[in-house]
Amino acid sequence: MAYYEIKEYILGIKAPKKSPSLDDYGGHDKETLLKMYHTMVLARRIELEEKTLLRKGISKFFIGCGGKELIDVVAAQALRPDDPFLGYYRNKAFDLYRGVSIKEKILETTGDPRSAATGGMLQQSHSSYPELAILPQASPTGSHAMEAAGLGDAIKNQTPINGDISGLPGGRFKKDAVTLCSIGEGATSSTEFGRAVFYATFNKTANIFAIYNCGWAIATSVKEQFPDGNPTSCYIGMQKYGLLIEDFDGTDIKESIVKFKAMLEHCRAGHGPAIANINVVRLESHSGSDDQSHYMAPQEQQYHIENDPLRKVARAFIDDGLFTADELVELFDNIDNEVKKVSAEVTADIRPKTTSDIMNKIFSYNQETAQTRWNKLIRDKSALRAEKYKDYHKKGYFSTAALPENQPPMMMRKAINYALFDIFLLSDDALIFGEDVADFPREMFDKGAEITEKLKGKGGVFLVTQNLQRAFGTERVFNTPLDEAGILGRAVGHSYQGRVPFPEIQFIDYISPGYQQLKDRIATSYQRSNARVNLPMVIRTSYGGYKQGAGAMWHSEANLGAFINIPGLHLAVPSNAADAAGLMRTAFVCGDPVLFCEAVALYNRRDWEGYNILAQYPPLEHLVPFGKARVYNEQAKDLAVISYGITLPMALKAADLLLENEINARVIDLRTVKPIDWPCLDKAVKDCSRVMIVSEDRFHGGVGPTIAAYISNNLFDYLDAPIRLLTARDCRVAYGLDGDAICLPQTGDLVKAARDLAVY
Repeated sequence: MAYYEIKEYILGIKAPKKSPSLDDYGGHDKETLLKMYHTMVLARRIELEEKTLLRKGISKFFIGCGGKELIDVVAAQALRPDDPFLGYYRNKAFDLYRGVSIKEKILETTGDPRSAATGGMLQQSHSSYPELAILPQASPTGSHAMEAAGLGDAIKNQTPINGDISGLPGGRFKKDAVTLCSIGEGATSSTEFGRAVFYATFNKTANIFAIYNCGWAIATSVKEQFPDGNPTSCYIGMQKYGLLIEDFDGTDIKESIVKFKAMLEHCRAGHGPAIANINVVRLESHSGSDDQSHYMAPQEQQYHIENDPLRKVARAFIDDGLFTADELVELFDNIDNEVKKVSAEVTADIRPKTTSDIMNKIFSYNQETAQTRWNKLIRDKSALRAEKYKDYHKKGYFSTAALPENQPPMMMRKAINYALFDIFLLSDDALIFGEDVADFPREMFDKGAEITEKLKGKGGVFLVTQNLQRAFGTERVFNTPLDEAGILGRAVGHSYQGRVPFPEIQFIDYISPGYQQLKDRIATSYQRSNARVNLPMVIRTSYGGYKQGAGAMWHSEANLGAFINIPGLHLAVPSNAADAAGLMRTAFVCGDPVLFCEAVALYNRRDWEGYNILAQYPPLEHLVPFGKARVYNEQAKDLAVISYGITLPMALKAADLLLENEINARVIDLRTVKPIDWPCLDKAVKDCSRVMIVSEDRFHGGVGPTIAAYISNNLFDYLDAPIRLLTARDCRVAYGLDGDAICLPQTGDLVKAARDLAVY
C-alpha cells in the first residue's frame, strides 16, 4: 500500500470506547511507542523518495525495506545504543531509530561522496555508521552472519585490548554487548549462515540472528528452500546446547516486543545465542529491476498489503486507545514535508565523485605511520624482552636464551616463530588461531602443566607457531574447527573489536571456502565504510611447491595472481628469514588486512642447490616497507631477473651460474606482490634493457604476466629484447620429484632462458 493510501486507511479506523493500556507493549510508554511508529513512517517515506529520485534519474537504484520496519524499530529500541548491529539492505528503520538522519539517507541514495556511510561507493541501504554501532554492510547475502558470530566470540574473549593499532583501548564494544545480525530468509541457505549459528552456539556467545522471513528471495519461494518454510527448523537439535529459537509475527507489535525481549534476556544472561523466524511482509519487489507481480499470486500480494505493519500498528494503537487517527496522520504530514525539504536541498547540490574519492579509500597503510606505531610498542613494552627470552629458554621453548638478533643466521621458520613471539610480547592485541596452531587442545592445556610438560606439543603443521600457546595462553593462541570461512569470519570479529588477529590458513590451496570472507568482506571494509572502518589482520598461509617431491595437487599451490586482483589486500611473500621477520612486523602495524604467504619449501632450507639462504634476524626496530623491493648485484646491467618468494633463491643460484658465462645478472626480490615496487622495476629495465620474470604462479592471471604487461605498457622503448617469462605450467603440480620438475620452473630453465636473452 502506498504511503498516502496508508494515511487514508488510518483515517478510516473508528476509535473504540476503550481506556488506554500499555500493559501489552513491554512496558514502553506512549512517547517511546510514538517514536517507534514515527521512525517506521519515516523509513517508508524515505523509501518513496528513493523511488521518486529513481524515476527522475537522480538515483540509479532502488531496494525496498517496506514490511520490515516494525521489527527494525523493536530491535533498535530493545538493544542498547552501543550493541553492535550487522544488518543487510532492508534495515532503514533500524538505522533511523539509532540516529541516522534523513540527509544521510538521501546522500546514500544519490551516491554522493559526502555520504558518511559509503562515500558513494555502494547503493543505498548499505549502511555503515560505526559511531552508532552499525557496522559496514555489503551485498553478498549471508556472509555477514559469520562476521556477527566472530564478533560475538571476540567480545567474549577475555584478553585485554590496548588499542595499539586500532585506537580502541578496551575494545569497540562492551563485554556484555549483544550482537544482532538481521538477515533475509533466502540468505540463510548460505553455508556461512549455518556455520555462524553453529559457532555462536558452540561458543555460547551473545548473538541474535533475526531472520526476516517475507517468504520470497527475489522470485524463489521459502518453500523451495525449507520443507516447512521455516529457516530455523534445521537448528532444533542445537537447543540442548543453549540455542534459543523463537518464531513470531514481525508485523504484530505486541508479540514482537515480547519475543525480542526474551531473546535479548537469554543472551544477556550468558545462556547462548538466539535465532528467530520472524514473519514479515514484502511490500515492494526485491529491487527496482524486479517485478513481483510476475510471479506472486494476486491473493498473496493482497496478504502482504493487509499485513503491512504500518497499518497494523496504527490499528493496534487506535484500538487500544493510545493514539487517535488524527495524531498518527499528523506524523505522515509532518514527515512528508520534512523529507521533501531535505531531499530538495540534497539533490540541488550533488557532488560528483573524483578519482581520489575512490582510490584514497582502498588502503590505509602508510609506512611512516606504521613505523611510528612499531617504535611506540618497542618504547613501551620491550624493556623486559631479554628477561622474557631467558625465561622461555628455561622453560624449554628455545635452545638458547640469546635474543634472536644476536644469534647466527637462521632458517625462515625459526625467524617467523621469533617474530610472532616478539609481536605477542609487544602487544596484547595480537592473537593467533586456526587449524592445529596451538601446542595442545584447550581441554588438555587446561588440565595443567603436569600433562603438557611431558609432551612436545604441536604449534602448527610446520611448527611455526610452536610454544606460543605455552607462553601466551589459550585465549590468545587456540585451535579452531577445520573451516576456512569460519577462521576468517572470526578474524573479522576480533578486528572489529580492536585486535589484530593472525588467522592461519594451513595451506593456500584450501583457502577457497574462505574466499568470500576474504574478497567480499575483509578486503572491502575500508572502501565500503568510507574509510572509517578497516580490518587489520595478518592472514598467515603456507604456499607453493618445491617440496622435494612431497607436494602435489592441493599442497603446492602458488596462485597469488588470484589474490593480487583483490583491491584492499596486501600480499607479502618473504624469501628469507630477515625479510620474513621485517615484513611480519610491518604487516602487524600497517592497519590493513595482509595475506602473508610463507613458502613451505623455504621454512627449513639452509641453502638452495648450494646457494646459502640463511639470514640474520633483523634488529627489533627494523621494518620492511611494503612495496619496497630488495636488489641483489645492483651494479649488474646485462639483464634483470625479477622474482619473489620461493623462486628468488633459485634466481640467485642461477645468477651465480650465469657468471660462468660472463653474464652479470641483477636480481630483484619484490618481497610484496601487492603493492609492487614499480620505481625499482623502472630503474632495472632502463639500466639493463633485458628482463626475465620468474614466478611460481601460473601464466593465466599470474603475477609474472602482470609485471610483464606493466613493462610493455610503460617501458617498451627501453627494451633490447622481448621480456622472458618463466611460470608454472597450466596444470596442478603432480606428485613426486618428477612432478615438481615438469610442472614448476627449475634452475636450469632460468639459466638457459637467461643465456638466450643475453645474446638476443
